[in-house]
Amino acid sequence: MTGTDKYHEMPDGVPQHDMHGELDAKVQIMLGNALKAHYDDLVCSPVPDRFLALLAELEAKEKRDSH
Repeated sequence: MTGTDKYHEMPDGVPQHDMHGELDAKVQIMLGNALKAHYDDLVCSPVPDRFLALLAELEAKEKRDSH
């Protein structure tokens, strides 16, 4: 088996058609809900102070350079 072959093996009981990237509708919904919940948390998280400071520095530099 080569390094990439292990990614093409399917566990016992998984239909052959699933090897072509098709996901059951229930699995798609579950993945979609999990991703949405994860990204909703990220969007609602506060921006770290250090990142805000870096953005302020960049904005100040852009203002200086434009004059």
